[in-house]
Amino acid sequence: MGCPDFVCMGFQKCGTSTLYEILRQHPQIALCSDVKEPMYYRVPVWSTVFWGKVGYRVRYFTYLKKDDPRLRGEVNAGLTFNGCAGKLTRNLDPDTKMIFMLRNPVDRSYSAYKYFLARGFLPEEAVEDDQRLGHAAGFDRYVHTVLDDPAGRNEIMEKRMKYLVLSQSNYGACIDEYLSAFDRKNMHFIVFEDFICDEHRFCRGLYEFLNIDDAEGIRYGLAVNPGNERAVSASRAKHFMIVKGWNYFLYDLCAIRHWNPPFYKWFCRYYDRVRRKTLVPDTDRSKLLPETRAFLERYFDADVARTEEITGMPLKSMWKWGTTP
Repeated sequence: MGCPDFVCMGFQKCGTSTLYEILRQHPQIALCSDVKEPMYYRVPVWSTVFWGKVGYRVRYFTYLKKDDPRLRGEVNAGLTFNGCAGKLTRNLDPDTKMIFMLRNPVDRSYSAYKYFLARGFLPEEAVEDDQRLGHAAGFDRYVHTVLDDPAGRNEIMEKRMKYLVLSQSNYGACIDEYLSAFDRKNMHFIVFEDFICDEHRFCRGLYEFLNIDDAEGIRYGLAVNPGNERAVSASRAKHFMIVKGWNYFLYDLCAIRHWNPPFYKWFCRYYDRVRRKTLVPDTDRSKLLPETRAFLERYFDADVARTEEITGMPLKSMWKWGTTP
């Protein structure tokens, strides 16, 4: 296909939305049209059966002329879900450049817990526990419910959507799936905690990796997708998750706004109405419990060690690993 030239495939709640807003300003980069995180590779069956091999270019880059010199790229925090690595391995050029954004996996998990809890991706009992106990205690109960159960612990990486709070924090295991087909020299790693302190500095390193210039006029210091919302109830959160899924299906996979705008306008009004009735501002600022951090550090320890091997970065030192009293 010859497209895309680079992909930022995660991880969720590690600053990919901020990176997207920065890259879309760069004059030498062209990102997917009208869709921030395409579902093409995230739903392999759909892309294979309905879109075909040329579908990616037709759906997301038709707006580019054939001789357009810009790099074509995708920023998509969901490309480490089950099946995506296999689809990308079959479709991308082996020299495709890959970008991974990493964050302390314990902090990422807590942030993801709050974000996806409000959107119905977690069990209803987890939502109810959280509303009764607060985020910190609710999160502690959730991770113990999963990790203290041998069956649940063993299927985390097999059922990543079900356990995405934890599965997407196993960076080493996810990156290893790509190392089987793509060269490490074509991979670039950005650590979230450093990135948010000096976005321009770390983007300069990324531009060098992509062989493009450090352009003027790009706005940095952006704060995107903080996710500071909570669900009114567990049932409404589940309803919103279903409606959001239909939004992905209609807007992205079916591209319905291009061939039936009136229907999609109606659906957007319905979607906004459901969202307003489901999500309210989150006033719970409770910090992660020290005992929860220590518990999760033990769980993620081996994977962080593997991630250090892959990246060549002293991640445990950078994340002050194991210093929780």
